[in-house]
Amino acid sequence: PGLTEQSAREHTQEQYNTMQLWGRANIGKRLQLFAFVPYMSNTRHYEERNATGSYHGLGDVSALANVAIIKTPDSNRVRHMLLAGAGVKAPTGKRYSQNAQTDDGILNIQPGTGSWDALLNANYTLRYALWGLNAEASYTLTTANKEDYKYGNRLGTSLQAFYWLQAASFTTLPQAGLRYEYTLHDYDNYTRKWLNEQTGGHMLFATTGAQVYYKQFGLQFSYFIPVHQYYAAGYVTARQRVDAGIFFLF
Repeated sequence: PGLTEQSAREHTQEQYNTMQLWGRANIGKRLQLFAFVPYMSNTRHYEERNATGSYHGLGDVSALANVAIIKTPDSNRVRHMLLAGAGVKAPTGKRYSQNAQTDDGILNIQPGTGSWDALLNANYTLRYALWGLNAEASYTLTTANKEDYKYGNRLGTSLQAFYWLQAASFTTLPQAGLRYEYTLHDYDNYTRKWLNEQTGGHMLFATTGAQVYYKQFGLQFSYFIPVHQYYAAGYVTARQRVDAGIFFLF
């Protein structure tokens, strides 16, 4: 909707792209350390104006530590592992405007949030012979940035079934499942508790993909299609997502 009751509604098409360098280091048998450095390249096309805005730059870097609470030996026919941990996201991302009411200040398109956030996560994997299940949950506790804007806390969960295929030096893990995301409303002014009603909501995705490993190298691809959603008071409709990556194990 427009900024005022008299303003005409506008339609936009938006595309979000993230390129991310990340790494994991194992400390002993039970501790894992992660670091993530994203680069964002987002665009918004205004249909009525036939104009396009581009927003790109370094995103918010984050670090995370996981501890293996449960880990059975690899020799077991039935194996399972439970990881849980916490981390922090730093406000390193580029910000285009400090005015949330201007076009450039619409905050979901910005590479950075401008806020320090706490990260919580858990990951459980159960494997029997060549079949397996993976369940994951993450929660982001946000804080207000220097403009006193606060993004809503976010919950992300997923459940994936996979199958382990081994052929010579290649290992392939086809997988399929569901992903659910829930986001609370943002605050335009957190001190005054001005809730932004056109934010927040939930989405359910059906997912499919595969991971392929050859010696020390790996490839992964995932495809997400929304099957149910209600986001931003119904003003936002999400479309497909694609996720692809390259791994080097050492």
